[in-house]
Amino acid sequence: MAERKDRMALLSKYDKFHTLKYGDKPTYNRWSEQWAADALIDSYGIKQCIDLLEYYFDTARNPTWKYFSNFANDIKIAKERIEQDNLERQERRQKAKEWLRD
Repeated sequence: MAERKDRMALLSKYDKFHTLKYGDKPTYNRWSEQWAADALIDSYGIKQCIDLLEYYFDTARNPTWKYFSNFANDIKIAKERIEQDNLERQERRQKAKEWLRD
């Protein structure tokens, strides 16, 4: 079980990102959603949860806490695929540059 301060820190990060995106505070029950935050932190750790939350807010059209807490694994997989694709593209560009130099 994650510590209470970590659960509340994750929810506070969500509040911060939501406020920056929409200009108002989110409406959800912090006390009941702390258990979803607990499960996320137990599964991924606080640092990765915050990274996933930041990625989610950067990419989602209408981010919500409920969606994030229910589909964090799908978000994680999508983020890893994008990072892998970017790495492969970078390697291909480097090989193409080397090939053109020869």
